[in-house]
Amino acid sequence: MVVSLGSSSRRRKRGEMLFRFESFCQPGYPAPLPVGGAFRDNVRALLGLAHLEAAAQGDDTKCWSFQLELHRHPPTVVRLFVVEEEVHASPQRHCHLCRHVGWGRHLICSKRFHFVLPKRELSVEADGLHYGINHGSSEKPSKATATSRGHLLHGVVHLNGFGHLVALHGFEGGSDFIAGHQIMDLWDRICAALNVRMVSLVDTARKGHMELRLLHGVAYGDTWFGRWGYRFGRPSYGVALASYQQSLHALQSVPLCVLVPHLSCFSQDLPVVVTKYQAISGHKLLNLGDLLRFMLELRTRLPATSVTAMDYRGIMSEASCRWSAKRVDMAARAVVDALRRRCCAADDDPPPARRWVTRQEVRDAARTYIGDTGLLDFVLKSLGNHIVGNYVVRRAMNPVTKVLEYCLEDVSSVLPAAAVAGGVPNGGKTMRVRFQLTRAQLMRDLAQLYRHVLKEPSQALTTGAFGAIPVAVRMVLDTKHFVKDYHQQQQGFAPVNGGVGVVGHAHHVSLCCTVLVSDGTPELVAPYETVTLPADATVGELKWEVHRVFREMYLGLRTFTAESVVGVGVGQDACPVLGLVDVGSAVVVKGYVGEQQQLEGGGVSEGGGDGERVVDCGCGADDDDGERMACCDICEAWQHTRCAGIKDADDVPHVFVCSRCDNDVLSFPPLA
Repeated sequence: MVVSLGSSSRRRKRGEMLFRFESFCQPGYPAPLPVGGAFRDNVRALLGLAHLEAAAQGDDTKCWSFQLELHRHPPTVVRLFVVEEEVHASPQRHCHLCRHVGWGRHLICSKRFHFVLPKRELSVEADGLHYGINHGSSEKPSKATATSRGHLLHGVVHLNGFGHLVALHGFEGGSDFIAGHQIMDLWDRICAALNVRMVSLVDTARKGHMELRLLHGVAYGDTWFGRWGYRFGRPSYGVALASYQQSLHALQSVPLCVLVPHLSCFSQDLPVVVTKYQAISGHKLLNLGDLLRFMLELRTRLPATSVTAMDYRGIMSEASCRWSAKRVDMAARAVVDALRRRCCAADDDPPPARRWVTRQEVRDAARTYIGDTGLLDFVLKSLGNHIVGNYVVRRAMNPVTKVLEYCLEDVSSVLPAAAVAGGVPNGGKTMRVRFQLTRAQLMRDLAQLYRHVLKEPSQALTTGAFGAIPVAVRMVLDTKHFVKDYHQQQQGFAPVNGGVGVVGHAHHVSLCCTVLVSDGTPELVAPYETVTLPADATVGELKWEVHRVFREMYLGLRTFTAESVVGVGVGQDACPVLGLVDVGSAVVVKGYVGEQQQLEGGGVSEGGGDGERVVDCGCGADDDDGERMACCDICEAWQHTRCAGIKDADDVPHVFVCSRCDNDVLSFPPLA
């Protein structure tokens, strides 16, 4: 089936609700959801407030949408789609992302929910949404791959609460209105509100030609996604957690006093770049981590464009200025005070970088202090991109209303006074210029350091004391799988595979249960699920509810029948549950599946139905990590094409023999 995802400019239909983007899925908004509630129940409650897309009605795959208001002035609305995929009808029943992150032994869920924020009007094959981004799998990208790359956000969550962040694109990825961190905030709020269990991602985020997992790793010791709680999830190329952390520490600790003398072999400008930021910082930058962290933090406080902001006193030299310096100064400060009051009407925080106020609003507010309207109009006309005190006054025309608007940028912490250099002659006077360093200039300096120190170091930085840099960089770049555990710090809810408890309430009790299939393989035991029952429920009612929940959730358990509760004697179905189940204990229900749904190998697991791959690579990898692999035609063991010396994955020979088997063949005695 094809689901049409409309553009953000589509008009809201009558009766369709409008939600605030920044508040969507915050606690209690748009609907109160229980903290310990199961994902399967919470997502239904949330979708009850959504608009059911007419194009998807009457089909197995359903699609809902939420209209999220990003800005009111100018009015900007984006549309979040939620697609419910019936897995039994999907041509891709198995989840490759689960297999690559280590969840391949999970049972296949009956449904997947896709959360999509499209960049523009797109038609996406709903059955292929889950595989819209091909993260290094051995399969070639399908037609749906290129289509799904147009999404600003694509996340998928299985019915049991395990999910994947598949795609995220901010301004550099084609977004017109939303920054990457805003989209990530939205996704994190959705996951927390719906009580998902774990979310994985493959970190391939870039800033220009710089891999963010390397840049932020050296600067902060963590990835860009780390600020939302994503941590090391799965080794790639055999790089374990300890090796990854040691590599980051080694790169962060490279002393600048030793590094700077070697930078002149690339360019005479590089030592000057380091010296410049040493001077701007106002404190000693000791190592490479300190330098990159300071540059990244400074970037957020610099103007995005190369427009130079001048001291506002320069407007007094204009021919049209007929007022004294004292009166111009008073009027300029009155305008800034009016802007501050308008920007901070809701709270006492400093005004944000882009909260715009119309010219008329500023003029009316400043008239309280400045009676000369001619002076006030002159100052308002002249103050664009000028500094008044600790603020830059920005002026621009609203593209929708065609009205001039103003905003403030707080620059008090951008550059210290000692860093203000240079001047512009103006009528015999020298007007001090601020913002000698712009964001674009800083990014060029950052890219130059990244390239020559980390990505493409010269021979001078690959030998001697710097010989560990290329090895450490390779290990950091090879680490791509990161996972966030949303239940890690929740109280009273079961861990995914460990000890669980009973949570009691006045009228009902929530138990964390799992099933054990007596005629199946024990490796396919499902994760624990929350089952809610009346407080006086019996063992028989518990068995029936577990029977219902697990049948609906997993394809391989559609004919599951509960027989007994482990630890509870046979024939006690009429006894109350709380009298037989200890508080803090796990509840395991034993049963069997029908003949048509026997658990056979990996046929009903997310890892695939073709059996487990035998991975035996020279890098130490012993499981499928999603990277390109080739299978030896003699021992049938898989290993990475890169480790086998195959530079282009498409150049795998028709008959591939691993190095171990090749040596064994060479050791055979010659035939007589």
